[in-house]
Amino acid sequence: MTKQQEMLSDGEAAATAAESPGRTGDLEARLAAAEAELRRSRGALRMALDIGRFGSWERDVETNALTIDATAKSILGLKPDGPVTHAQIEALYHPGDAERIAQAISYALSTKTDFNIEHRIIRPDGRIGRILVRGGAVYDHDRPVRVFGVLQDVTERERVKEEINLAQRRQEFLLGLNDRLREIDDPSQIMEATARGLAQFLKVDCVGYGEVDEERGMVLVEREWSRGAISNEGRHYRLEDFVPDMLAELRQGHVLAIEDVQNEPRWSASAIRGVFSAVNARAAIAVPLLKNRRLTALLYLNAAEPRTWSANDAALIEDVAERTWIAVERARAEAALRQSEARFRLIAEALPALVWIIDENLHLVYANDRWREFSGLPVEQSLGDSWMSWVNPDDLARVLEEVRPAREARSSFVTEMRYRTQSGAYRWHLIQMGPVYDAKGAFRGWCGTSVDIHDLKETEHALRRSEEQLRIALRAAKMGDWSWDMASDAMTLSPRAAEIFGVDPATPITWTELRNLLHPADMERATAAMLRSMETQVPYDVEYRIRRASDGARAWVAAQGQTTLNESGILSGMTGVVQDITDRKHAEERQHLLIRELHHRVKNTLATVQAIVGSTARTASSIDEFYQGFVGRIVSLARTHNLLTEDLWQKASLEELVQTELGPYEDEARNRVIVEGPSVELPSEAAVPIGMAIHELTTNAAKHGALSTFGGQVEVTWRIEPGEPRPRLRFSWAERGGPRVSMPTRQGFGSRLLQRVLAAQLQAEVKMEFPEDGFRFTMELPIPGDPPLFNPDQ
Repeated sequence: MTKQQEMLSDGEAAATAAESPGRTGDLEARLAAAEAELRRSRGALRMALDIGRFGSWERDVETNALTIDATAKSILGLKPDGPVTHAQIEALYHPGDAERIAQAISYALSTKTDFNIEHRIIRPDGRIGRILVRGGAVYDHDRPVRVFGVLQDVTERERVKEEINLAQRRQEFLLGLNDRLREIDDPSQIMEATARGLAQFLKVDCVGYGEVDEERGMVLVEREWSRGAISNEGRHYRLEDFVPDMLAELRQGHVLAIEDVQNEPRWSASAIRGVFSAVNARAAIAVPLLKNRRLTALLYLNAAEPRTWSANDAALIEDVAERTWIAVERARAEAALRQSEARFRLIAEALPALVWIIDENLHLVYANDRWREFSGLPVEQSLGDSWMSWVNPDDLARVLEEVRPAREARSSFVTEMRYRTQSGAYRWHLIQMGPVYDAKGAFRGWCGTSVDIHDLKETEHALRRSEEQLRIALRAAKMGDWSWDMASDAMTLSPRAAEIFGVDPATPITWTELRNLLHPADMERATAAMLRSMETQVPYDVEYRIRRASDGARAWVAAQGQTTLNESGILSGMTGVVQDITDRKHAEERQHLLIRELHHRVKNTLATVQAIVGSTARTASSIDEFYQGFVGRIVSLARTHNLLTEDLWQKASLEELVQTELGPYEDEARNRVIVEGPSVELPSEAAVPIGMAIHELTTNAAKHGALSTFGGQVEVTWRIEPGEPRPRLRFSWAERGGPRVSMPTRQGFGSRLLQRVLAAQLQAEVKMEFPEDGFRFTMELPIPGDPPLFNPDQ
């Protein structure tokens, strides 16, 4: 008997049952737990990277080979399909950060700690970005062999942070300015405070606030801050001296910004540049203030050096101009109020509201007892301008501006504002006032009432907040809401609900029409649930299939609803929400399929292991022989499983199965092993037995066949042939140049595996030949297909 014959007869039937059922249960449980933990770990890692928009990378320290995913390439501005080297990555480092990056990584490697570096990069297109890099290393006897990590683009975060800081500083400046202006009663001092504060905040050389006399084309400036000093000389400027057509531009509300007078081609005339030079201005900006379509005031700034005025600068200056004008007008109105001595009388003590009379200057000349009770002021302090101190400052400025047309037209006026109570809390009031005339028809002011509507405002606010929370919740859950009027059968769908059903939200639709979109098998169940809810007054919750009206696509939806009653307590319809759950249904079906598939895989694997143990043990003559035979087959099975797990247990490449076994026997000339065939992806149920068969053929050839002698050769070929109902795989193994071959006298594990297992599990037609020049093996089988996935139409 030849060595090859001995190899082919060293086992029993591959399907022999295992002899230790208790041990099998332990192996099954451990395998299931290990696979579950592996799936959980991989899923958690992938989810974390996706949620955080992290890119991942890994570098081999010895070869400097770099592996980087598409997200990381996108963050770095690299092409997604091109190779990337470590040198390319280092070339992207900002020169100012390169040394710090090297030091951080070097320190982490020397101390065996993780590194966490935030630094700048210069992308290939020239854009500067900022990334956060976190990582660590794998060590082999204190020597780092691989460095790996993740990176995240934080450019936008830093930009937003800078904008927030700038916006915060501007807001703090405006709040501080408001506080200062609120405490000043003199209009000139208000202008002075504005000019000083704005100049110091924007770091300019000159700021002035002036009122415009359009007829004369002049701006009259009572206060101007210039190079650290306030001028109160009452300056005036002709607008046309500075910029041609300046008055026309300002009348249209245009902000005039000059970055550099000397380089402005439109103003090459020496006279214009001379005017700017006389006030030491290389850059300037002027913001007009229009009231009732009339140019009322002007806030201007000059800088001694060229300067770019940003949109934020212009917006800030406009805001300050508006606040200054309001403050000046308020101060003047209050001054006029304090000078007013007119007294009028109106009895309204019986009205359940604050009743008052103000003159044409908004000076309070009468207030009923309710006002004194509300404010807690004595009679001598309750009149005049005292009422303004009880109004919320934000509302006061607004109301004073809103009331201007009513004051000019001496007409009625309605608004809302907040009064402060004695406890310090503000309450909303509805303000209504109408003009008052004396017996001779002379206008004397307004008589008004203030009705407390705070509770109503709070209720409205709570309602708006509830509606907003509902809208946010529905949007987050990808839900739509709907309502049904029972009397008219009309359905009202939100845009999201209309999108789910594939109907136009602007087109009226009835429940009868909408019900026709339901799957016939679900229509009765959904309708019954709705009727049951109407009868029992309990919410209903049902899931059903639909065919979208827009494209005919099938989908699963979940609908919840609650009956509604009219003012008389009679059932009037229903309202509820609807959600597209097609993806969830797909996921549930796929999960069930994968669980069933996993159970099948585990049972098959354990059965295979049991067969290998039993057969190897019965044919081995020693512990060492048993160990060598058993380990070789288990390693082959593990390699096949590794190929399968790379594709989530779906399929494995036939070429990879062959190369995995025969690759170690290839020589430098690459003519000892010949592998040729088209690309074939084997499903897992075929990959495991075929992988083990290739292992048995390779082991036999290495011990007793062509691979056991110098000059021996193995040729493996395969092809795909058409067949019904599936294509067929024809696989051939041929040896030559090895020891002389003869027919074996008994059948071993390898022979049984090649003949019985392949035939039983894969319906393969197996043929083995033993010519003297070399062993021949052929196998022909139909290629198994994939099972169908979930179908919402079923």
